[in-house]
Amino acid sequence: MKKLNITITLGMEVPDHWEVVRGDVGIDVIDLGEGRYLDFTFTPMMTDDNSKGSEWINDYVYVYDYQFADAIADMVTEYDAILKMLTAH
Repeated sequence: MKKLNITITLGMEVPDHWEVVRGDVGIDVIDLGEGRYLDFTFTPMMTDDNSKGSEWINDYVYVYDYQFADAIADMVTEYDAILKMLTAH
């Protein structure tokens, strides 16, 4: 087996009342207010046609089955998401 490292950096402009908090399972999540929380994880996008204009989706049932999706998730050997709220002045 080969090892594949993927680095994803995402910058967003969000409402001032959103806050990064520690979730109940020990990971950082975003407190959206009103009892709602947001976590970011990777979502594999799949297609049956890699040509220009093909449709990429994350609906495993449509393209592949849940067994394949579970196999992809089982391939993840490490995962880390760093959430940091920056305040613009």
